[in-house]
Amino acid sequence: MNMVSVSEAFDLARSGRKEAASDALKQEFQRLQSPDQKVELCEWIASCFENLRDYEQAAEWYELAGALSLSETGSPLSNALMALKEYERALACRERGDDEESLEACISVIRDLRRAYSAA
Repeated sequence: MNMVSVSEAFDLARSGRKEAASDALKQEFQRLQSPDQKVELCEWIASCFENLRDYEQAAEWYELAGALSLSETGSPLSNALMALKEYERALACRERGDDEESLEACISVIRDLRRAYSAA
């Protein structure tokens, strides 16, 4: 598959080719080296999918941003706070969908993060 720019990927998504768009965005994501850049791209991609009302894709990208935030080199507390923000955004998207299993998994992660935050 040829490299597709981020804007071209969203053109694909808008035209109904969301799987092709998602694959292109994942390729772009893999090219980035910095964890901060990866989190930023995930947030941007998630918000774009949210604007397209593809809440499942948006939630997945917010969750990826949360997972990446947990692996940042900051303190465990600051990592948990950054991740909590991302997972709460993912939860808002999950609540708009109909995938109960993913919704419960997201709620469970948020509970764990809040516990980690309150224990610190």
